[in-house]
Amino acid sequence: MPKPANALVVCNGEQPWVRAYRCPDCGATATVETLACRRCFSRKPQEAFQASTNGTLYTWSVVERSYPGVAVPFVSAIIDLDDGLVLKGNLRTDDAASLKMGAAVELVFDDANGARDEDGEGYVGYHFELVEKANTTGERA
Repeated sequence: MPKPANALVVCNGEQPWVRAYRCPDCGATATVETLACRRCFSRKPQEAFQASTNGTLYTWSVVERSYPGVAVPFVSAIIDLDDGLVLKGNLRTDDAASLKMGAAVELVFDDANGARDEDGEGYVGYHFELVEKANTTGERA
């Protein structure tokens, strides 16, 4: 069974998913559980939830130089998921020059670009893909 490529990915069923946390008082979301909400400072236990797979492109950077073995260029992006969570990840696209803020994207899981541990076990990671063009107001078309 593949292992999660990072602490956000959960692989305990049919489909991998991203675990996130929500404040029961103000609804703020985070990728890690904290002792107090970062928005309202509530100390109530945060509720774990399965993050949405739909979101919008907030900002991005085209990376032209990287470490040896990492193919460039690639698009590093910040995505606002529909449930309020914000994630960073690679946005796979053949046309980085035409990206627009507010473009609809989907969270996609794969084999973490073929990464393997010392025992040959695979990993599951995530990236983002465009799903449709956004209109000029940034809302989904």
